[in-house]
Amino acid sequence: MTALLGGAANPLGAVVQFIHAPIGGVADAVAPRFTASPANAGLMDALSLLLPFESPWSRILLAPCGDWTALVNNGLYGGDSTAPGPAISRALNVECVVASAVPRYGPGHEQTQLEVFGPAGEPPLMYIRSLSATATDGRWEWYASGTPFEFEATERYTRRRKRDRFDRELLLDYLEHSGIPARTDTAYGPAILLQERAQYERRNMTLEEARADFR
Repeated sequence: MTALLGGAANPLGAVVQFIHAPIGGVADAVAPRFTASPANAGLMDALSLLLPFESPWSRILLAPCGDWTALVNNGLYGGDSTAPGPAISRALNVECVVASAVPRYGPGHEQTQLEVFGPAGEPPLMYIRSLSATATDGRWEWYASGTPFEFEATERYTRRRKRDRFDRELLLDYLEHSGIPARTDTAYGPAILLQERAQYERRNMTLEEARADFR
């Protein structure tokens, strides 16, 4: 089982963005804002280079994953799911899959989410499909939009408890069906670290501080 997406590395890699393009093209798409350097390690061993967590985030790790490029940033509590993957996919005219599996932390926050963007999506953000089971202060909400993919276990979506409609195991299944070998940590190739050039005042959080909020 993967260490990402709420696994052993949590909260590192709780949010992973997969872009259907070679790593070089993805790196070039963000190059104007960032300084790139080889991480000299595979993605799993390079995750610590993201620390500390920051808001706004300032660092990205890229790594090849099958026919996709995986992208992880150092946003608080496992990464910012809103950027930059969807914008990169629009620039490259390719699909982007954003996967989030954030275990329970703080006063009852938790989330499992899948978002798919691509050329066939609805403008302006080019959404194709969105699924999420999210808890805020212990209150669960279920959200689904777009046309289901053939591989989806849609019968799960009618379960009484919203938290049971979409979980980490089902998320990983959906990624596998999409051609993303997300269950296999060895599927990720050598990583590239991107550091934002601009300097802003940021909120910092160590790995220990972040993990203290998880239960």
